[in-house]
Amino acid sequence: MKNLIKISLTFVFLSGILAGCTNAQSISNTNLSTDEAVLAELQKRADANREKLGLVNKGKSKLEAKNVCIERLKESPKVIVIGFFAYDIGCRFDGAFVNSRYFEKTDVALSKAALDALDWEKANQPEREKLSLLWVEKGLLPFFTVLHTKQKELENQGFHPPKVISMENGEIKVTLWIQLPSGMNREKGFHHLEFKFAKDGNLSGNATLENLVFDG
Repeated sequence: MKNLIKISLTFVFLSGILAGCTNAQSISNTNLSTDEAVLAELQKRADANREKLGLVNKGKSKLEAKNVCIERLKESPKVIVIGFFAYDIGCRFDGAFVNSRYFEKTDVALSKAALDALDWEKANQPEREKLSLLWVEKGLLPFFTVLHTKQKELENQGFHPPKVISMENGEIKVTLWIQLPSGMNREKGFHHLEFKFAKDGNLSGNATLENLVFDG
């Protein structure tokens, strides 16, 4: 290990997740049971956005299946996580369909909608802890490697497997480590992350506790 960069950061990872805007599209009755249907719905959204920006006369931008990342939660067919491929990092999280309604990653209603689809309301506290971790791993971080075992670079760095804690006020805190995509260089990057969920299922906070980068 050499040239270790250790930076303490606050509320920078997944910037925009808590942005105060609502980007969810109107509820749709579209059947999204196939990836082709998901792609078609995303194309409609892209075309509508181009029209809103006055770009309809500048040629259509056709989405290709190879550039769209679709992850379906086996725990609930109501939730479909979407990403778009970028050559430097692979799939980049964009948002999710919940009950056929699309929520961008910046939408404050995303996590609550997804957790509601996972039966958050009916769950007891231990079950909600499991749902919180599930949503972080498969919903908010679907295209990253969540670490359950220590990597050699993380010796003496305070590594721990994913951890979930319930607070007295019903809030749930999830902390975990992820390995970042290698991208176009040989560096190995790791983030120590924290996510907080309110009693009603809303994402109430997220933070990058540490950002570590090692030369390859």
